[in-house]
Amino acid sequence: MSKKTQRILLVTAAILVLVMALVLVYEFAYARGRRKKTLPKLPGWAEASMTYDPDLLSPGLLKIMEKKLYQTLTLEGDKEGLFLVSFYETAQKPGGEGSHSNLYLASDQIMLGRGLARMGRRSDFKEWAQAFDLAFRDGEEGFHLAYLEDKDGSLQGQEAHWSLTLAFTRALLEGYQVFGGQDLAQMIQESSDKLLPLFQEGRTASLLQAGPRMLLAYDEWDIPPPGTLPQPGEEKPIEYVRGTHLADVDLWALMALSRFNPAWAPLASQWQAILYEARLDSQEPLFASALEEDGQSYIAVTGGSLLCQTSEQIKIALYLAEVESLDGDFVSFFRSQIRDDKRLPSGWNPATSAPASSLAKSSDYALALSLGRAVQDKVLMDSAREVLMYQYASSQSSDIFGGWYRPGETDRSYKLLAEDNVAVLVALR
Repeated sequence: MSKKTQRILLVTAAILVLVMALVLVYEFAYARGRRKKTLPKLPGWAEASMTYDPDLLSPGLLKIMEKKLYQTLTLEGDKEGLFLVSFYETAQKPGGEGSHSNLYLASDQIMLGRGLARMGRRSDFKEWAQAFDLAFRDGEEGFHLAYLEDKDGSLQGQEAHWSLTLAFTRALLEGYQVFGGQDLAQMIQESSDKLLPLFQEGRTASLLQAGPRMLLAYDEWDIPPPGTLPQPGEEKPIEYVRGTHLADVDLWALMALSRFNPAWAPLASQWQAILYEARLDSQEPLFASALEEDGQSYIAVTGGSLLCQTSEQIKIALYLAEVESLDGDFVSFFRSQIRDDKRLPSGWNPATSAPASSLAKSSDYALALSLGRAVQDKVLMDSAREVLMYQYASSQSSDIFGGWYRPGETDRSYKLLAEDNVAVLVALR
C-alpha cells in the first residue's frame, strides 16, 4: 500500500471518528435535553382532542365565556392578555344591562389554560401561559398571586402562594403532554426549580383556620382568661394552626415533575402516602382537610367551619385517582349520593356524618364528573353530568345562553361564574 493511500485512509478514519464524536456530543449534550419527555399517564384523559367538541357537549359554552367573561388587560411592556373575570351578572331589571366583576381569580385562569390544552388549541394555550405568568407572578416571592383586582384601571394583586404556582405548573404539564416544545419545558423547569426547595425543606405549611375552638366548661365562680369565651352576640373563637391543605398538593403534577428532575420522585411518593392515609375515622369515607406542620397529625376541617367541604373532598380523591391510589369506598359513596339523591350537600360533619343544609355548586359536580372519568366509573360520570345540566342556561333567549349559572343578587338576575364554567370545560374533556 502506497504512502499516499495510507494518508487518505488515515484522514478518512480521522474524519469518521470526528463525525462520530460530534454525533455523540449532540445526542448526549443537546438532543437529549430537547427531546420531549414522556410524562406519566393521566387517567381520564381523552387521547385525541378531535374527539372533544365543547359545542356538542355543552352548546354555547365557549361563545358565552368569550362574550361575557373575557376581558382584555394591559400588562407590562404594553402587552395585552385575555383574562376571565370572576363573574358576570345579568340585568337586575328588565331592559337593563348586566355587569361584571373587577376581580380576576388565578384559579379560574389556570382551569381555562387546562381546558385550552385539552382542546388542542396550541397557539391559544401558549399565549395564555405567557400572559398568565406575566400578570400573576409575584416579583418578590416568585410564586403566583391568588387574584388581581382592577381598581380604577390599575391592577393590584394579593396573596401569592406556592399552591398557585403548582397549579399553574399542572396546566403547563398538560400543555407539554399535548404540544411538547422547548419553551414549555423551560417554563416547567423554572417552576420546578422554584418549588423543589420548598418541598424538600418541608416549608409548605401556612397559617390555617382549624375550626371553632373547643369551649371548656367553667364554674360560675371561675374567671375565664380573656378571649376564651365568646361574648353575647359573638361567634365562637377560631383556632389557628400551621399546616398544608391536602387539596393543594397535586400528586400527578409532582410525579410528572420527576421527569424533569428526579429529586421530585421521593417527594411525590411521600405526599401520595400522606394523602392516602388522610382518611378520617368517621362513618363516611371522608378525608382530613390538612396536614399539620409537624407532619404527624391531620387537621379534620379548616376555614372556621365544622364541615368537610365537598369540593375539597373531591379534589383530594381526584388527586389520588390520577395516580391510581384511590380505593373504591369514596367513589361508591359519591356515586350513591349523586345517583340516588340527584344532588350533593356542600359538606359533611366528620363527627356525625350529617350533611350540610346547603347544596354543592356546579363546579363540584364538574369535579365529580372528572373523578368518574379518572376511575372509569360510567355511572358516576353519567349521574354527575345529569345533575350538572340542571344549572345549564338552555334558553336561547337568555342573556347567558350556553353557560352555567347561579342565582344573582335579586330574584330576576343570574350570575355566570367563571369557576363553574371553566370546571365544566375541563370536566367534559
